[in-house]
Amino acid sequence: MKNLSLASFLGLTLLMTAGCPKDDGNGEDAGNGEEQPWETKWETVVNNLPFPLEGDGKINSLTVGRRESNGNYANRGNIEVLFDLDQPVITVEMKVYDFSDDPTFNGDPTLPDTDPASKGTKERMSLWAFIGAPAMPKKIDASNDCTKDTWKSGCTIGTYYDGLAQPLRSGADLRVHLPKAYRGKLNVETEDNLNETAYPRLGNITVDGLCSNADIQLSQGTAKVKMCRDLEVAPTCPAASIKMCETFKDPVTMEDAAWSSACPCPPETYGQVKILSRKPYAANITVDVPTDTWLNVTVSNDSPDKPNACKPTLEACTSAGNCTPVPSSEYSISGEFNYPSPEAAMGAGFNLTVLSAGCGPVKYFAAADDWSADALPEEEEHGHVKVCTGCL
Repeated sequence: MKNLSLASFLGLTLLMTAGCPKDDGNGEDAGNGEEQPWETKWETVVNNLPFPLEGDGKINSLTVGRRESNGNYANRGNIEVLFDLDQPVITVEMKVYDFSDDPTFNGDPTLPDTDPASKGTKERMSLWAFIGAPAMPKKIDASNDCTKDTWKSGCTIGTYYDGLAQPLRSGADLRVHLPKAYRGKLNVETEDNLNETAYPRLGNITVDGLCSNADIQLSQGTAKVKMCRDLEVAPTCPAASIKMCETFKDPVTMEDAAWSSACPCPPETYGQVKILSRKPYAANITVDVPTDTWLNVTVSNDSPDKPNACKPTLEACTSAGNCTPVPSSEYSISGEFNYPSPEAAMGAGFNLTVLSAGCGPVKYFAAADDWSADALPEEEEHGHVKVCTGCL
């Protein structure tokens, strides 16, 4: 999977989420009554809701996914964040999965609606989109409901299981469509679902078109992040101020002093993206960056088990890309792209940190269709980290 393009990776994700052949999304069982992977079809749960990019309601931050919290709020699945909308709106899609028998997932239609067993996992799992800590939706103030009227800054997109305890082998994949012009912070977090040893399911992350600050965390899955081609050093700084910084002149010598600390966009406005796997997990992470932005990049593998084959690569850092790689060890490389002028703070600019905490074999099923009672999961080495240009 290391050499897949972003388009191929999205295609694989679509395959993974298209639905198990034993379930057409309408609860039709294969007839064997045994436990197996189940998946619903993608469902649009938020459709073109206003997502303010300016004014009093401007969205400054958004969180997608979370680690398991209080038993009933775990998505434990794939997350896609796609900056593909021309208008200031947000759309969210969701797909529920479980490894269980038919009634557990689809419910038992022979029972009355008042019987809890009449509803399966696919009906009990729903979108959780609120401001604040996880809590039962009916106990949260309506003013913190992000799906009402207009989206709100600081919202979290997650999942909620309406029951005593969410089944350990269940979860949901999330796909979020955002405006191309969004420059607020993005937080993305997911984890794997390894609670069924016969069906290990990794949590993968895809982000396409990122133009702003971000913190992205996963466990043993694969992350593919494509930065936007018009990435700015200071994403939240006004366009006019960015232009002044790019053309800034020393007021005394009138020599070029692009991105001097005296220009209108101070260093605290410079962008920062961190993409990490949580310790001690080994994740494959690929980041595609533009060629003309002032960037400082560090790629590392922090596995304590050395030597290993998970040596990071900074393919985009070449003399042709106006960058010189600086290896601090076999397992960590840094590079500064497009240093703008002697007056700019060396080592500043848009900062990108990419880190896998481990290196080692990972077992998983890429799709529900691949599973059978006697099938073995795929196995490949994870922990490979790469920053490149034009690879996704």
